[in-house]
Amino acid sequence: MPDVTVVVPTHDRPGDLERAVASVRRQTVPPVAIVVVDDTGSAEEAAGRLGVRYVRVASHTAGASRNRGALHADTSHLAFLDDDDEWAPTFLERLLAAGGDLAAAWTWYQRGEQRRPGCTLPRRLRAADCLHHNPGLTGSNFVVRTAAFRALRGFDPLLIVNNDLDLLVRALDAGLHHVVVPERLVIQHSRGHGHLSSRGPHRASGLALYRDKYRDRLTLAQRRFLARERYVALKFPGQRPARRAAFALLGWLNASPRQLAELALHRTAPFYD
Repeated sequence: MPDVTVVVPTHDRPGDLERAVASVRRQTVPPVAIVVVDDTGSAEEAAGRLGVRYVRVASHTAGASRNRGALHADTSHLAFLDDDDEWAPTFLERLLAAGGDLAAAWTWYQRGEQRRPGCTLPRRLRAADCLHHNPGLTGSNFVVRTAAFRALRGFDPLLIVNNDLDLLVRALDAGLHHVVVPERLVIQHSRGHGHLSSRGPHRASGLALYRDKYRDRLTLAQRRFLARERYVALKFPGQRPARRAAFALLGWLNASPRQLAELALHRTAPFYD
């Protein structure tokens, strides 16, 4: 069985961090090392108590924190787990056995006691089809060959959001062999605030940065999709009603006919909270 290092970026959630690390400790195939990368200093005490390698950084993105942790790996494989997520006990066993340059599992979304199916990554993917929308790769549900990760130069450290999608696009562009394990082996808990789940103007600027990176490759429909996501982010609570109404209108104007039809038929939730 290949060996693996697990990198856990954390941001002001020491309690969640302990749950995440506990799920790593329960793996049927244990990792060689667990590296906790902390961008605020709030997790140092917890990391010491947990007996993991602790790295303090001053990064401003989750991708940069993950890259820093990956520098400490001398194993054949890398895995990443966000501090507010957790793995089923067989996560590493199933993904390491799957082979490929990158292996990913499906996920659950959980809020309190309520759980529903989450990311369902398809087996066949083309980079051109997922430039605008993440089909199911997160910062917690994949294992990658260390050599492949380094050949890709890791995550883009400048991207505030969509750094996982960007990694997937570049992996597909490079022709890396990805394997999907169709089992829900990751629990993604409802996100709080912090750089791992940016919202509002910060998220909007991050989406603009991602859009600009791929501007020359995006179709008109993909540009509209990203524009709608940006307007959703800009319609945050606390704004003047006129601004919220304007961003809501812009979001509707950038929705596809299919999305509008689905909303009219109540087949999906509204775009806006």
